[in-house]
Amino acid sequence: MFKNVAAKFIVFAFDATTNVPKTGDAANITAYVSKDYGTVTVLADTTGTEMDATNAPGYYLFDAAQGERPAAPVALFQ
Repeated sequence: MFKNVAAKFIVFAFDATTNVPKTGDAANITAYVSKDYGTVTVLADTTGTEMDATNAPGYYLFDAAQGERPAAPVALFQ
């Protein structure tokens, strides 16, 4: 991953009680980013896109704009 370049992030979401991947839950998943170990802020792409509920359950794709990638390292949280 390069600095100052828009990128995509994959987030895996699962139910902490049942350990079952979360599907159809994009509206309730928010990704956060921390640049250079700094303040944790919400990613501009506030609703990820579910990749494939059947073949990749629980995987959601988020877009990070160039302005969200000017640092190394970048940590992603869900």
